[in-house]
Amino acid sequence: MRLEMSRSAASASLIAALTSRLFYGLTLETADAANAGWMAALLGLALSLPSVWLMSRLRPPARRALALPLLVGLALDAACTVECTAYSESCLAFNHVAPVFLMLPLLAAILRCAWLGGDALGGAARIWTRLFAALMLIVILYQLPYYNAGWLMPWFGAGGGGILRAGVRAAGWNVLLAGSAAGICREEIGFRRLLRGLLVSTAVAAGLVALRQMMAPAFTSEAVTRFTRIDTLLTNGRAPLYLQLPMIVAWFGGMLHLMCFESVAACALTRKLLPNVKEGACMALGLAAVFALALLRVSRAVATLKLAPYLYHALTAAALTLWLVKGGEAPCAAS
Repeated sequence: MRLEMSRSAASASLIAALTSRLFYGLTLETADAANAGWMAALLGLALSLPSVWLMSRLRPPARRALALPLLVGLALDAACTVECTAYSESCLAFNHVAPVFLMLPLLAAILRCAWLGGDALGGAARIWTRLFAALMLIVILYQLPYYNAGWLMPWFGAGGGGILRAGVRAAGWNVLLAGSAAGICREEIGFRRLLRGLLVSTAVAAGLVALRQMMAPAFTSEAVTRFTRIDTLLTNGRAPLYLQLPMIVAWFGGMLHLMCFESVAACALTRKLLPNVKEGACMALGLAAVFALALLRVSRAVATLKLAPYLYHALTAAALTLWLVKGGEAPCAAS
């Protein structure tokens, strides 16, 4: 068991996890973007690049200090992913099993991934990206007759304000996962490699959000329940019933990798904050935080929902403060 990842494992895991996070967030958590969610993904990329560049240029002491806000954000977001995945399972269950009970096998899967280590998770990400591409190709080819490009209009959805708010949310997820990937890599991972992961994830997520939007009209009201949004997503709009299976497999596969990446990264950041503590103890501390937040459903608390849109602001402010206080790397060191 080794919580830290190699450079290749961190890059593969970042692409798989960030693609899932952007798609899941822009389809279920940013209703005010309406049918312009794909634009919010592009805006989030533009907003996040300065912050990610800043994080990649910090000196090692500053990166160690940055691990604390990243750890807090990861633990909360991992708990949110676990809760949302369990809730989506309960939506598919005929007897609507309580999400808390459905979290237990998900937490067991996270524990197993953490025990195997970060490089094993990176190897799984390489396999998953190929499988995901195959599943999406099948779904897209069979859904071609059902796509309605008219549902992408009006192009700016409910207005520029909604796109901006959704873009800021997307930028927060970009900064959180890219900064965490850089923080848990045992080798030096430069901005160019992080940029490649951001570009690939944003392009794939924006395309999937646009294709998803062409299958059903956008919900323009915040009053629409989460159950309705998830049910519409997993039933795949107007597509035939036989296409629901690959869509459901892609959904749960992506969510499973996302929650495992965030949880393992939380353990690795705990190790960075407590370098004198054994790796097993750091894994226990990191997973205990994620499990407690998930089982208590803290992600659905009113205070958490109100603070969630400010993730980008908090991480950017922390990186900028550490840059000003501790300084960044010299150009020769960065090269």
